[in-house]
Amino acid sequence: MKSVMKSVVTVLFLLLIGIVASAWAQGGSVEKGKALVESKKCALCHKEGSKTGKPMEMVAGTNADARLKEAITNPKKALGPEVKMPEFKLTDEQLQDVIAYLKSVAKH
Repeated sequence: MKSVMKSVVTVLFLLLIGIVASAWAQGGSVEKGKALVESKKCALCHKEGSKTGKPMEMVAGTNADARLKEAITNPKKALGPEVKMPEFKLTDEQLQDVIAYLKSVAKH
């Protein structure tokens, strides 16, 4: 009985560690996101006073991650056909990084 209890506790512990690690991994890297945003020259259109796009600090706003992902990968569909923003081909990890960065600079 004692052995079974140890096994159950061990399994639950490992499960919990896996869940925490997975949640942490999905958070994205602010540093990598910033590097991507800079390499794609997003600030050319997303700066204070720009008539082309919202300032970077206002992009994340209250938007859900799914909406931000669609706005980045398919802006004409997400934001409207008149939008001049190009579609960015990013991996899921890169998208998570960009979103992490946008949220880190967001004005609340």
